[in-house]
Amino acid sequence: MSPGKRVRVADVVRRRRTPRLDAVSALALVIPLLTVGVLALVRQPPVHDATQRPALTHLTSATVVCPGPAPGSPDGSVSTGSGASGDLEVSTDGHKSSVPVSTGAVTRLPDGGSSVIQGSDDLAPGLLGLRSGTAPLSAQDCSVPASEQWFTGVGAGAAHDSVIELVNPDSGRADADITLYGARSFTVRKLHGITIPAHRTVSLDLGRIVPRRLLLTAQVQVSRGRLAVHVLDSRTNLVDHRVRREWLPRQDAPALDNRLIGLPTGSGTRTLQVANPGEDVVRAKVRIITGDTTFTPAGLDTLSIQPGTTQALSLTKVLEKALGDGAVGVQVLADAPVTASVLTDLGTDQAITVPDPVIKAEAATLLPVAPAAHQGKARTPVVAKLYVAADSAGAATVTAYDATGQKLLDQRVGQQEGHTVAVALPKGTAFVRVVPQGTLIRAAVVLTGDGASVVPMHELLTQGLVPQIQPGLN
Repeated sequence: MSPGKRVRVADVVRRRRTPRLDAVSALALVIPLLTVGVLALVRQPPVHDATQRPALTHLTSATVVCPGPAPGSPDGSVSTGSGASGDLEVSTDGHKSSVPVSTGAVTRLPDGGSSVIQGSDDLAPGLLGLRSGTAPLSAQDCSVPASEQWFTGVGAGAAHDSVIELVNPDSGRADADITLYGARSFTVRKLHGITIPAHRTVSLDLGRIVPRRLLLTAQVQVSRGRLAVHVLDSRTNLVDHRVRREWLPRQDAPALDNRLIGLPTGSGTRTLQVANPGEDVVRAKVRIITGDTTFTPAGLDTLSIQPGTTQALSLTKVLEKALGDGAVGVQVLADAPVTASVLTDLGTDQAITVPDPVIKAEAATLLPVAPAAHQGKARTPVVAKLYVAADSAGAATVTAYDATGQKLLDQRVGQQEGHTVAVALPKGTAFVRVVPQGTLIRAAVVLTGDGASVVPMHELLTQGLVPQIQPGLN
């Protein structure tokens, strides 16, 4: 060992174990801390939700489709609730024509098959159409193409048959699938992958495609393009071969709470038809709606609906007394979504009541009025009564016009929660509008005369939807 200061072994060990903080180690520790601090001070850009809902915009183009004429429903009419006047473009059997319209006035559609009505600019909002007849009474409001629709209580047999009409209003093809719910849910090849060419109409007679005696419900789903769907329901007396026809109104989707407003009076039978499209048993309570309350009639047990089935429940005895006491509808409360309809069979005619959609802003519909050339065919004057049910306290304004656009009624009716107000519409009413104030409402018009018909009121289409599109997203 070289001469010098002696170092003890313990000191050598202690020095070797003591870490040295050199410049490189300090920078390795300080730089990450500074980076984190700077990033914390930087304002982060907003994160965009890739699942934003479409935005509402002013409607500049609209399409409404009326089904083709049928026995008992030869008349077609069109109008607008936009407050404007002008010409609409109507395509019937490949032929295009211009039809003048103004708010409140009703214009007859060209003769032929199904009609595609197109409004643009100021005539796009509030487009309306109706297919109807008055001897006997029948009515089907023309529809806006939709991706899914339900029809509860269709038939496919000799005594009860239904024809589903699919109309493609666009220049590209449309594809659809139809599922039926009877004793179970099913479909067949002719109802699966249906292709409707551009500007074409396809009619499907269920009695020929799936002949069976069961009561059915049809679910129509559009997988490509757009389609307007209508169903003509017919019942035939196999003894004298007399046929009664009525349009079966659509239901947008199954619901937990189905409120069916509008029941024609008169001697006949009433049948509730309920479908369960789910995979579990559904239990449903049936209540009667009156002008000021709802109640469960004595002796009416909870309805149990098996998965994928359509079931019928006779309400003839229940409603026989209730109609005399002011019953105006039926409510079906279920523990899972179902669809429903009430069939009123008056012997010489039939009427179908379906759940009424909620009206937030305004609704309107056209009503059948016998043309001057056909007045002699209507043996009994048409009587129209509007029923308006409110979800809460508020009011509603009812306006009625005749076919020329002359105002016949302008009435404000007060509403209480859970109450249903009946408004007698003046004779000759061809256009009726309802505007709620401070409440949500449901509404339907019951027509009586040479038979009966029920017209549910739908909210006017006055705004369009613009999808939220972002680059780089699938």
